[in-house]
Amino acid sequence: MNTSDWDLITQDLRNDLDPDRMAAAAARLHASATPEDIPKLRELLGDKSFFVREAAAWPLAELAGAACLSELLRAYQRGLDDGNDNDGFSAALIDLAQSDPRMVEALVALTHSDDKALRGNAQWLLTFCAPGKDA
Repeated sequence: MNTSDWDLITQDLRNDLDPDRMAAAAARLHASATPEDIPKLRELLGDKSFFVREAAAWPLAELAGAACLSELLRAYQRGLDDGNDNDGFSAALIDLAQSDPRMVEALVALTHSDDKALRGNAQWLLTFCAPGKDA
C-alpha cells in the first residue's frame, strides 16, 4: 500500500468522532494490506487504541500467520487487560488457528512461555486448531 493510502487509513482508524469512518478504514486496511505492510501492521499492534490494534490483527494474521503469533497474542491480552471484549480480535485469531497448519506447533511452543498470559492465550487458541492438523 502506498504511503498516502496508509496515512489516510490510519488517520481514519483513529477518528473517534466518526465510528462509520473508523469501520470503513478497518475494512480498507483489511482489503488493501500487502505483505510489504507487515512491519507497519506490527507497529499498529502497539497502538494505544484498541480499535486500531484489532483492525491490524485481521490483515496481519492473514499475511504473516504463525510468524507473528506471539505479537498478536500480546496485543490480544492488552485488549483484555483494558477491559475490551476482543470479539473481532478473537475471531481473527480463531480463523488463523483453523486455517494455518503451522499454528499447532507455534501454539504448543507458546504454552511453555514464561509469560503466564501468553501461555494461557496460547492454550485457549490451541483448542480451536482443527484435529489432525500437524505442523
